[in-house]
Amino acid sequence: MTFMERLKELRLEKELTQRALAKVLNVSPNCICEWEKGRSEPSIESLKILASCLECTIDYLLGFSDDIGSVSMARHTVNQSLNDEEVELLRTMRTLSKSLQERAKVYIRKLSELNDLEM
Repeated sequence: MTFMERLKELRLEKELTQRALAKVLNVSPNCICEWEKGRSEPSIESLKILASCLECTIDYLLGFSDDIGSVSMARHTVNQSLNDEEVELLRTMRTLSKSLQERAKVYIRKLSELNDLEM
């Protein structure tokens, strides 16, 4: 299978619309459509996020391997322990630049400290 076929197949398996996947990747829905039609290709950074979101290896996505990868099982187990809001927070965090991710971590740690004081 080609990248475009695997992308569409995995997206549909996860019951994700092109719009929803685009939001996670911080790209336009048209961009996902173009990838699925083979008219353009994602960046390396987008491939990393795609593999994580679709719970597969990059090699599987690109068609270099028919093994979806053991990574998917580990992530699937983790995702089962998270509720929908926690998963959405993690997806949102991935869309931030590295500097904003660091600032968000500091803010979350401070909120956690305040929470501990209130208990």
